[in-house]
Amino acid sequence: MFTLLLIAHAILAILLVVVVLIQPGKGDISSLMGGGSASSAFGADTASVLTKTTAILGALFILNSIFLSIVGSKYLGNSSVINKVKMEQRQ
Repeated sequence: MFTLLLIAHAILAILLVVVVLIQPGKGDISSLMGGGSASSAFGADTASVLTKTTAILGALFILNSIFLSIVGSKYLGNSSVINKVKMEQRQ
């Protein structure tokens, strides 16, 4: 389960980065230079679709992070670096 969530987390992170990079900036000058048709690759309402996709991917990323922390704490047990250092110092 932990490995599946970890793989999903990596995929969500990559997709989120790609979707954010696809979005046009507020000061996008491509329309001034004759490249206005490139920004409408997904139709006339591109900004709305990309904004919704970013919000959904962001929410999924956060939920997956929470699930990873819950499952990871049960899966990894007491394998904290701090606990290991404390154990070594006691010996």
